[in-house]
Amino acid sequence: MSVLLQTIKLCLNRKPYNTSYCKCFSFRNKSDNSKRFITFDEVVAQRRAEAQKSLVVQVNSESSFNELYGYCSKYATVNDVHHYKNSNDEHYMLIEFSSEDNMKDVLQACSAHQKDVDIMSVQSPFLWFRAASGAKEKFPASNKLLAVKHGSCKIDEDVLFDELQNCETVSHQLQLLYDQTKLNDMDVRLRYMVARQLEVICSSLYANIAIKPFGSSVNGFGKMGCDLDLVLTNIVAPEMMDSKRRLVYQEKKCEGGRSPWQRHMELVATLLELRAPGAARVTRILNARVPIVKYSHEMADLECDLCYNNTSGVYMSELLWLLGSLDSRVRPLTFAVRRWARACSLTSPHPGRWITNFPLTLMVLFFLQQKRNDGIVLPSLKYLVKMSSKEDVRIAEENLNCTFLRDLNKLPEDSYSQSKDDLQTLLFHFFEFYAQFDFQDRAISINEGVPIRKPNALPLYIVNPLEPSLNVSRNVSFEECERLKMEVRNAAWHLESVLDGKKTDDWGLLGLIEKKTTRSLKKLLRVGNTHRLVSVKDLFVEDGEASEIKKLKTDEDIEDSVKDIKNKLESKDQKERRLKFKNTQVANEVYRIKRNKL
Repeated sequence: MSVLLQTIKLCLNRKPYNTSYCKCFSFRNKSDNSKRFITFDEVVAQRRAEAQKSLVVQVNSESSFNELYGYCSKYATVNDVHHYKNSNDEHYMLIEFSSEDNMKDVLQACSAHQKDVDIMSVQSPFLWFRAASGAKEKFPASNKLLAVKHGSCKIDEDVLFDELQNCETVSHQLQLLYDQTKLNDMDVRLRYMVARQLEVICSSLYANIAIKPFGSSVNGFGKMGCDLDLVLTNIVAPEMMDSKRRLVYQEKKCEGGRSPWQRHMELVATLLELRAPGAARVTRILNARVPIVKYSHEMADLECDLCYNNTSGVYMSELLWLLGSLDSRVRPLTFAVRRWARACSLTSPHPGRWITNFPLTLMVLFFLQQKRNDGIVLPSLKYLVKMSSKEDVRIAEENLNCTFLRDLNKLPEDSYSQSKDDLQTLLFHFFEFYAQFDFQDRAISINEGVPIRKPNALPLYIVNPLEPSLNVSRNVSFEECERLKMEVRNAAWHLESVLDGKKTDDWGLLGLIEKKTTRSLKKLLRVGNTHRLVSVKDLFVEDGEASEIKKLKTDEDIEDSVKDIKNKLESKDQKERRLKFKNTQVANEVYRIKRNKL
């Protein structure tokens, strides 16, 4: 409580801000008097409101739309219907009604339970559309169409690479990659529907609870197919804690040696197994610092992680959302860097000694805070804390201070000198910046916006923004840090080579995000006579009157030849990596000299 009082006092007694520094973060469109930014809380409230007046209905196919729409519109006003398929090729439609009362009217008039002795009835926003009994009902013609068809379908990688190849500039490639791989509206709606389903089920046992998505699902940096992180929080209205109210609910106190969080999460896991349609493969991880329940939602095609009262994770999501909203270049640049790291095997879907997406995102944000000749792109977290007021005070679990400016519209509107570099230039300078960064002595901190001295000898030190005493990259090994330095230098050289405007098969972003293990094979298989593995005319020989087919090798010989070629390519790649690894320091010095001369 003392931390909260100190923070409020600090906000009330804060000195006026430095106007010369504020000029860097004003609005671009001065003529627009409306709000340019919406707050994170407004976005969450809007999405939760959408979920509260929506249903997800399993149907036979997308052609079921007219019948489903006609059936529901008899009882309520339907805003939109969104269609998607899961990995099992099952068809679903997300129906959004005009209000929550409309949705309840439809459930009251149209919904039913199954007649099965092995089923305990449950109310859930996930339903299925039963075939009509008897004569098929005819519905009047309507001009209403599906708002979205196949809404959660991912773009094919080959199609994506073809589109990237046809882009005119690298900046267009970065924007296209972001637009085609980010979470779309259908994905976000589904995630809030899964949270809503669990909230409805748990509300029968708990009062004043809310289940909210956080992490990549809501921070603006999530890609299609990413996991869904959920947090169960206890929300009690201020009037319900009024000491003047004399009638107080009798409530159960937790007894025993185990943490109450663990016991409640174990109960929620049981609810998921017994009462949540679509929930499967429920796994309890209750002895961790933050107890987690993992499960798969088969109807929504999502892998979910549910935790209790992890409000610091929600505030971290809010911070990333705000920084990503300040400039339209932040998220496309971050997507490109993450995709590049995955192609270089710097990141992995499995935990280990390598860097993860969250530290990579902080690296991008930190780079964008660096002052350039024409300005900067993002402010430091210290500046956002300085600009905060008492309305922005947030205290998370364990008295963790998460206070920073929530409403970006309160940033000063003075004209400023902000960096106008395009995405291509920013990506090149990102790799150039970290190719020369002193990882041995310096740490990365978006709190300060400048490199700070490392407090220990860990290979890579990236400060946790909301818990500055923690290093979010403490798991990264020395070898992986060296590989990171090598890969950023190689990426900088690659981008520098495309500045001359010549387009090749792996020009621009393609040379960075295409996996190196498959790039050599793809080059061999390119269409064109000069790249054929075997020429057609070499399969035939003329002996005067007729042609005889050449004797081809056996399948075993062909397999041995392919394996031999593959082994040679891998051996060559390993030798090159070892050579580059041994000469890392020398190459860095040569690179610095080269850049200084330019």
